[in-house]
Amino acid sequence: MTERTGSGRTANVKRNIAYGMMQVIVSILLPFIVRTLLIYRWGAEYLGMNGLFTSVLSVLSLMEMGFGTAVVYSLYKPAAVNDTDTICAYLSYFRRIYRFVGLAVLAAGLALIPFLGNLVRDPELPGGLSLTLTYLIFLSDSVISYLLYGYMTAIPTAFQRRDILSRIDMCAAVLKCAVQSMILLSTRNFYFYLLSMPVITIIRNLATAHVVTKLYPGITCRGTLDAVQKSELYRKVYGILINKLTNVSRNSIDSLCIAAFLGLAVTGKYNNYFFVMSGVVSFSAVICRSMMPSVGNSIALESRSKNYSDMRLFDFIYMAAAGWAVTCMACLYQPFIAAWAGKSMMLGTPVALGLCAYFYILKTGDIRWVYHEGAGLWWECRYIMIGEAAANIVLNIMLCRIWGVAGIVLATVLSVFVTNCLLCPALIFRLYFRNGRLREYWMDHICYTLTALLTAACSWIICNVLLPENMVMNGGPVRWAACLGGRLIICSFVAAAVFWVIWHKNERYIKAVKWLLPEKH
Repeated sequence: MTERTGSGRTANVKRNIAYGMMQVIVSILLPFIVRTLLIYRWGAEYLGMNGLFTSVLSVLSLMEMGFGTAVVYSLYKPAAVNDTDTICAYLSYFRRIYRFVGLAVLAAGLALIPFLGNLVRDPELPGGLSLTLTYLIFLSDSVISYLLYGYMTAIPTAFQRRDILSRIDMCAAVLKCAVQSMILLSTRNFYFYLLSMPVITIIRNLATAHVVTKLYPGITCRGTLDAVQKSELYRKVYGILINKLTNVSRNSIDSLCIAAFLGLAVTGKYNNYFFVMSGVVSFSAVICRSMMPSVGNSIALESRSKNYSDMRLFDFIYMAAAGWAVTCMACLYQPFIAAWAGKSMMLGTPVALGLCAYFYILKTGDIRWVYHEGAGLWWECRYIMIGEAAANIVLNIMLCRIWGVAGIVLATVLSVFVTNCLLCPALIFRLYFRNGRLREYWMDHICYTLTALLTAACSWIICNVLLPENMVMNGGPVRWAACLGGRLIICSFVAAAVFWVIWHKNERYIKAVKWLLPEKH
C-alpha cells in the first residue's frame, strides 16, 4: 500500500493539511460572521451564555472517556497492514460504546437541570430566555453527535484520509453559517438560532456515514474483540480520560469560574478573546490532526531513531510558524478586539499578553504530543495530567479572586508550562525515544522561544511607532483596516527576516525547505 511508504505518508500529510486548512478557514471565518451578528444584534450576555453551556457540555463529554482516540490508535496498525477483520471488530465495538455514551450524556445532562441556576451569577438569562429550554437544545446537539453515526469518523482517520472529514465539515459550516445568519437577521426569536445547531449536526453526521460507507464498502460493524484487545483498549481509554480532564480544566473551568465569580458579561468578553486565540489554535490543530494518522503509521512500521529525526524536523517547522503566529497575536490582539467588538468589549492588555503566552506554551508541546499519542502513552502520563488539572483548578479559584480574568489566564499558563515544557517531554524520551537526547530537545525549544521573543519585541516596537493603537480606538473602518493590515505585514516581514538571519545556515532549515517544497514527479 502507498500509505506504508515515507513518500505516501508525506503525500497524505500534505493533502490532509491542505484540506484541513481550508476547513479551518471556513470554520473560523463563518462563525466569526455569526458571532459578530450576535454581538451587535443581541449583546455580550448571549455570548456568555453560549460559552457557559458549551463549557458545561464539554465536561459532560468526558463520558466519552477517549474511546474515539483509543480506537483510532488501535486501528493504525490494522490499517497499515490492511487487516479488515480487525478493523471491523473495533468499529463494531466502537459503535456500541458511542450508543452507550450518548445515552449516558443525555441522562447526566438531564440530572444537571435542577442545578443550572447555581452556575450563573446573573439572576436571569438575557431576553427572558428559559434557562432549562436553552440548555436542553445544547444538550440535544451533544447527544446527537454520539448517537447518530459518530463512530464513522474513525475509519478515514485511521487510513490517513482526514481530508474526507474536512470536506464534509466545510460544507456543514457553510450551511450552518447561512442558516444562523438568516435567522439572526430576520427574526428576534433566539430559540430558532439555537435549534439550527442540532439540525446541522444531524445533516453532517448523515453525510459522513454516507461518504465513508461509499469509500470503504468492505468495512462494516461485524466481529468481536478478544479479551486482550479489550484490556489494552481500556488501559488506553483510562489514560486518555485523564488527559481529557486536563483539557477541560484548561478551557471549560476557566469560563465556569468567570461566570460564577464575575458574571456573564465578563464571560462574554473573555470568550471573545479566547475565540480569537482558538481560531489561531485551530490552524495549528489542523497540522497536528493531519500528521497523526501518518505518525501512527510510521511508529507502527519505522524505527525510533527515524521517528525522532522526523519529529525534530517537524518541530522546527511548526515552531517557526508558532513564533510568527504569537508575534501577530501580540501586536494585533487589542486593536482587533477594538475594531471587531468595540472598546466596551475589551479586557486589559495583561489578559491579551497572557493569552499569547498561553498559546505559545501550548504550541511548544504539539508536535511532541503527536508522537506521544502515536506511541499510545496516555496511561503512562496520567499522574502528570492529574497534577496539572488539580493545580489549574486551585490556581484558577485563587488567582481569579485576586486578579480577575488575568488571574485565570496566569493560572493556566503556569500549570501548562510545567506539564507541556518539562514533564511530558521527559516522559516520552524515557519511554519511547530512549536516545538520551532530551537535553537537545529542550535546547531546541529554548532557541525557538528566544527567536520568537526577539521577533515579537521588534515587531511590537515598530508597530507602536508606525501604527499606534489609537488608529483603531479613535478611527473608522479605513483606519482600522490600515492599522490591522499594516501590523500584520510588519509582523510577517520581521518574523521572516529574524528567522532567516538566525536559522538559514542550520541543517534543519535546509531540510525543512526541501520538505515543504512540492515533490517533483
